[in-house]
Amino acid sequence: MIRDVVFINFPVWADGSAIKSWLLAEMELLNLSLEAAYSFMSDEELLKFNIKHLNHDTYTDIITYDLRPEGLEEANLCISHERVIANATTFKASNTDELCRVCVHGLLHLAGFDDKDEASKAEMRNQEQLALNRFHVEH
Repeated sequence: MIRDVVFINFPVWADGSAIKSWLLAEMELLNLSLEAAYSFMSDEELLKFNIKHLNHDTYTDIITYDLRPEGLEEANLCISHERVIANATTFKASNTDELCRVCVHGLLHLAGFDDKDEASKAEMRNQEQLALNRFHVEH
């Protein structure tokens, strides 16, 4: 069973070790067996991905690429570190909490959750909060 988390350009202000161990535990709870590679980039870099791959000309905090349909046991999760900090301010959360929320949001998508309508958005937010609660119990 493959279960790993890899960070590329992880923000220096966050505790990568604690977040990685928490994400691995969340992957186990979600029954996800894959390597999750998190790449952190600027708003402009992620916007280019959003336009190219999803045809969305909007800023976003995360794009999740599930590579399992291609026969790979991995996923690439691209996160805008600028959007994380801006959202933390908007939602009156700590940068770490917002970073964790975004990271687990991608895992929830990989586990089959979506946020296409109000009911599914509410369930996604509920699952994110439950995961954040587990992070705070452990760390």
